[in-house]
Amino acid sequence: MLTLYHGATAVCAAKVRVTLAEKGVGYESRPINLHTGEQFDPEYMKLNPNAVVPTIVHDGRVLIESTVINEYLDDVFPAPALRPADPYGRARVRLWTKREDAIHDAINTMTASILFRAELMQKPPEERRKRYEKIPDLAKRAKWAEIMDKGVESRFVDEALARFAKLFRDMEKALADGPWLTGDDFTLADIGLISFFYRLEMLECAGTWREHFPRVTDWFERCKARPSFKTAILDHVPPPAFESYRAHSAPVRPAVEARFREALKAA
Repeated sequence: MLTLYHGATAVCAAKVRVTLAEKGVGYESRPINLHTGEQFDPEYMKLNPNAVVPTIVHDGRVLIESTVINEYLDDVFPAPALRPADPYGRARVRLWTKREDAIHDAINTMTASILFRAELMQKPPEERRKRYEKIPDLAKRAKWAEIMDKGVESRFVDEALARFAKLFRDMEKALADGPWLTGDDFTLADIGLISFFYRLEMLECAGTWREHFPRVTDWFERCKARPSFKTAILDHVPPPAFESYRAHSAPVRPAVEARFREALKAA
């Protein structure tokens, strides 16, 4: 028995859903509404003290952290394999997935500065403060507060764009050797980035790679053509979410694109 606690649009939850879809593994769905703060419910935090998604419970055993979960799923449901059999090949995949964990913070920054800030600023100051105080990690709490104050002018946005510039350059180079990040086979390395790219696309930031990195552009289009993209990502995004992302992204897109061009020069 496998139970998945996940959020509809949460990028890390989507990573795990893609893996499950690629393997054809069914699960009991337990949606967590991140917008209303269900991730802070004491009962859920007994499973995941970090108050994030995803969390899986498999045969009574709890696992958190999407990268760890995906490796676990590839072990317990070995077909089709999403990592090479040889140690060197697995190490190459892990180099990407390790990096993706760091990129997640940059995705969070962009989402917070473009989408969450616009939504939260419509609420009373006391309600906004309570939202910050629920974040268990003090550093993340301070970061969130600054982003809510400064939006896309925050230094954290510049740091995020610099990470993307370096990531896209490295992906462009890697994809010269095959259709996927580690060569001929679609692996967890690719899965770990798909939902991140789609989040940026929803935030109307896709120009950051489309205008500069043709191999990366082609890679993402092939990812979206896989059946798992529709079942694990697209089908979980409610129509109002598309409208909200686009409405909040349009006013800041020129500023984001200009700052990305500066980041690209330094990458």
